[in-house]
Amino acid sequence: MKWPRALTALALVLLLLFPATAGAKPRITEIFPEEGAVLAEPPTHLHMCFATPVNIRDLDKGGDFDFGVLKPDGRGLGLRIVFQSDGFGVTILPNVRDVEGEGDWTFEWRVTDPGTLDPLEGTVHFAVRADGEPLPAEPEKCTGTPGPSDGGPGPNAGQTDSDGPDIAKTALITGAAVIGAGLVGMVLYLVRRRIGFWLHRPPPRGEGGAGGEHH
Repeated sequence: MKWPRALTALALVLLLLFPATAGAKPRITEIFPEEGAVLAEPPTHLHMCFATPVNIRDLDKGGDFDFGVLKPDGRGLGLRIVFQSDGFGVTILPNVRDVEGEGDWTFEWRVTDPGTLDPLEGTVHFAVRADGEPLPAEPEKCTGTPGPSDGGPGPNAGQTDSDGPDIAKTALITGAAVIGAGLVGMVLYLVRRRIGFWLHRPPPRGEGGAGGEHH
């Protein structure tokens, strides 16, 4: 076996064994307000839905997300962030009480995959005008493909210490161990084949060689 062919075969094996979750990023399926929207008044809620669950852990427990709502004067508002317990959606509740809101607003967001922490972030620009669209009703629950343990959002949605990231990390570690073992085995095989280091049993007595019978 030639070295280039061996390395090509090894690369194919690694691609097959490497966990599919690596490099995963969240994907948005719905967002309010949308880019360029014009609203009749400052939004009392902003809403996002995702194709797969995002990281909803508390920041001091491995959470990695960030949201910001900026008024026309560039100042940020106080926020309350409420994640669905299954991670498929989030609602941001800015404190818009007594806010003079006409002008151009900015919504900044950042979320991450719960297993790999790969980020997805963006900025939405919208405006508040007297002739804008009225605010929609409260958002409905985002749908996806939740696991069998999903029981819907609880009273502390978004603050639950989910075990999802730990399971994903375990899968990544297991996959890395399998890849490492395969790599070591392949290297040993190639080295032994290249130098011709193979174990052979000595020939049986009476068939010649050092142990043969002398006359």
